[in-house]
Amino acid sequence: MNKKILIIVLIVVVLALVGGGYYYWKTEMQKPAVQQAAEDIQKTAANISDDIGKNVSPDVTIPAISLPNLEANPYNKTNPFSNLKTNPFQ
Repeated sequence: MNKKILIIVLIVVVLALVGGGYYYWKTEMQKPAVQQAAEDIQKTAANISDDIGKNVSPDVTIPAISLPNLEANPYNKTNPFSNLKTNPFQ
């Protein structure tokens, strides 16, 4: 009979420890994880909005370019033989 009582007491103690551990885990360990997850989400959202704000519209300024003297009609210089005489017997 002593063995039965000893086994019952051990089972009750083990169940009490498991139940107490589950209660501690459920109440104490879950709160920081939820709070940490909320803080991580807020930081990630802030980082994403900063990155989006920086890369949406890049600087598109066009520098002033000093061009050489350009003619209005560039086709005037397309024929390299335009200054030749057409009739050599004149």
